[in-house]
Amino acid sequence: MARYYRGLVIGLAVAGLMLAGVVPAHTGTSTKILHVFLAAGQSNMSGRGLPIGGAADAADPRIFQYGAKARTFRAATVPLDMHDTSTGISPATTMAREYLETQPANVGVLIIPAAHGRTGFTSAPATLTWSVGAATAPALDLPGLAVTQTLEGMAAARAAGYVVEVKGILWHQGENNSTMSAAAYGAKLDELIGFFRAKLAAPTLPFVLGRMAPEGIAAVPGRSNVDTSHQETPARVPYTALAQSKTGGVNAGDTTHFSRDGIQYLGSSYLAGYWKAAGVVAIPLSAPVPTILGTAKVGTTLTAMPGAWGPGPVALAYQWYRSHGKISGATGASYTPAAADLGRTITVAVTGSQAGYASASRTSGGTTKVVRGPLVPSVPTIRGTAKVGARLTALPGTWGPGPVTLSYQWYRSQKAIGGATGPSYKPGPADRGRTLTVKVTGSKAGYVSASRTSAGTAKVAGTR
Repeated sequence: MARYYRGLVIGLAVAGLMLAGVVPAHTGTSTKILHVFLAAGQSNMSGRGLPIGGAADAADPRIFQYGAKARTFRAATVPLDMHDTSTGISPATTMAREYLETQPANVGVLIIPAAHGRTGFTSAPATLTWSVGAATAPALDLPGLAVTQTLEGMAAARAAGYVVEVKGILWHQGENNSTMSAAAYGAKLDELIGFFRAKLAAPTLPFVLGRMAPEGIAAVPGRSNVDTSHQETPARVPYTALAQSKTGGVNAGDTTHFSRDGIQYLGSSYLAGYWKAAGVVAIPLSAPVPTILGTAKVGTTLTAMPGAWGPGPVALAYQWYRSHGKISGATGASYTPAAADLGRTITVAVTGSQAGYASASRTSGGTTKVVRGPLVPSVPTIRGTAKVGARLTALPGTWGPGPVTLSYQWYRSQKAIGGATGPSYKPGPADRGRTLTVKVTGSKAGYVSASRTSAGTAKVAGTR
């Protein structure tokens, strides 16, 4: 009954916000489904990764947030709207960006930003705490606040027309509990994981822990205990995983907070950990639909534009098709249509593969029907002396693409000479005092025939 009334209150509140224009209704974009991730813990999850801003942090139309301070469903920002004052990018954001590379275009991410700097497991009075049931006031109960925020955010997204699916919890915390033993910290953490799963009605909900900065673990006595607990959690609690951090990924002069580079690395680690915690063995690759660059003409090279596959680097293989039939040997990133392609459409299939990921294939749209290509002709010249009885030879030059079949026609003062269709011609008495030219015509299957005519000779001399 309590759950019913809580849902009713949330639903009425969201409806009121929509009427007021605070919650964006579904705008008919391609995104229809939102995968929900709760981002909890302390400052590194809240976001301290610097620098931020510019094109790299422009709003992503597929990533949303339901803020901790401004309880509205809206586009995710950098920094996220966490409980404290975030100053940098959060690994929840970088993870969401990479996660969406593996999802269909109709899927987006809803981040629930519920982290707060300088918090931990504690029973101290009048203190924010992640310890389940230890808060001395509801406003200090971080687990309870996170659950309420998650449920409200999901309700707001549904009210805006989206289908929502809670997918996981991203946790980064521990720096504030360096006085705890590994066992004591582990007990509190396990209790928190169970609380979240129970309240969100998701007993196998993936829970991914982020490792603290190696520099901070080494610099602060006691953090190694928390690190040990983090490392042991996947063996202790099902559907959990550890996201590794890297050395050298902290802000200048700070051994605790990750730089943007460190956050990027951590976000990728969260994604890898999420797949592991979710039991996904074959991780999908991001597989955009390729396009073809070039004009569909015989002899003109077409190039496959595969798009941005990820997470990179991804090995790409190509196969070209003629009206849906595989073209033997056409397995490169480019293809030059031949005579057999005339009047047919060309497509290319791109297959991506990477260790630890499920291979994926995407096929481009078809080209227009292949038309005849242009030959590259040369203007012929005539070798020899224009004299009755002295043989003249046509030098056709280089025609391409080879081989090209060449035919000849000789002319006497611009009139075709009957039977003079070879590469050479011997002037006769009828040519005396006239100029001679030769026209060379090139032809090749799949190409538009072309003709070129030489310059005229001097007037034919001689008496014979």
